[in-house]
Amino acid sequence: MIGFIGTGNMGSAMAISLLNQGYKLIVHDLNKPSAKELIQHGAKWAESPKELASKSNIICSMLPSEIETEKVIYDSDGILEGIKPNTIYIDHTTNSPEFIKKVGESIAEKKSFMIDAPVMGDRQSIQEGILTFYVGGEFEIFKKIENILYAIGNEVVFVGELGSASVTKISLNALTMGIDLLATECFTLAVKSGVNLNKLLDAVDKAKIFGDNSSIKKRMPETLFKGKFLPSRFFLKLAYKDYRLFNHLSFKNKVPTRLVNLCEMEMLEAINNGWENHERVISSTLQEKRSNIQLRTN
Repeated sequence: MIGFIGTGNMGSAMAISLLNQGYKLIVHDLNKPSAKELIQHGAKWAESPKELASKSNIICSMLPSEIETEKVIYDSDGILEGIKPNTIYIDHTTNSPEFIKKVGESIAEKKSFMIDAPVMGDRQSIQEGILTFYVGGEFEIFKKIENILYAIGNEVVFVGELGSASVTKISLNALTMGIDLLATECFTLAVKSGVNLNKLLDAVDKAKIFGDNSSIKKRMPETLFKGKFLPSRFFLKLAYKDYRLFNHLSFKNKVPTRLVNLCEMEMLEAINNGWENHERVISSTLQEKRSNIQLRTN
């Protein structure tokens, strides 16, 4: 029996997927009406996380934040009060790695196991079957619940020890949202400079700069991730020139471009290090130095 706590927008869609794949579910949510559809599809109802835990071999939770997760775990009628030995608890909530590890220790004290498996996607992604899970925890435990994750999503990526999945999700969320902001800066300048937005988006699509032709997929693996910046396919000095042209255009058209300005200054600092004829991605090593970490693949 799988227990599922959190039957809101995301949780209900995930739980429906499990029911559709033939899994038996018992569910709980502070708002019982949100579980109505699940109950109609055959899920059983638990009056508390404690009751749910006592009747489950695997427990999943999909909650808004650490506040709700803390209550579900540690309240007097929480999971820890009802969990049985050898139960696997899977937290799909995007929580901090510190919190995940704290809960993991509490679960371990009950002779059970924890996996953090936050998701990349939304309710529509679940319905379309294109949800991605990032998974952290003991690999042997992960293998025991892998099929459950594939019953909901189409991609499951094991990233390491407990808490690693949350770090991955938080980092990639920041990347995704940062791309949105940077793209908006670039698009506003292009449109204000006279380019039709539909034509601009078509150019983006054809260039596949957010897909197979993205720097993360093509350029960085051969340069930054190997620490190899010579010979150069695109000189840093030429990349800097392009930023200068962009920022000149932004000044001319009165379009604020804070993020691109920061990128230009980063490249200028790299040029001042004598790297103008190196691969442009060498400017990323400035962040490596500030962070005291190198991004190198095996």
